[in-house]
Amino acid sequence: MDTQEVKERFAKKATRFYIVNFIMALVIGLGLYQAKELGIYKEAFVPIIALFLLWIFNIDKLYRCPACGQVPRGKEGLIYLPKNCTACDVELR
Repeated sequence: MDTQEVKERFAKKATRFYIVNFIMALVIGLGLYQAKELGIYKEAFVPIIALFLLWIFNIDKLYRCPACGQVPRGKEGLIYLPKNCTACDVELR
């Protein structure tokens, strides 16, 4: 796989990653707002938290290096829009 193809694939993955994050944040926010408005906050709390945890622990599956398949991580966790992969050092942007 050449450098340009890696960059294009990573750009698509990064775009999908941010779109899914935005949609999930919107869904959770609307769910919390609706639960509050309808007075079912206590009943909706556990399903909303379960959805949040599933989202947080699985979102990195969308954000992997196209060359090696590893998630770009740094000392503090996931690196957003890295220039190079931390595992294989291929250029991503």
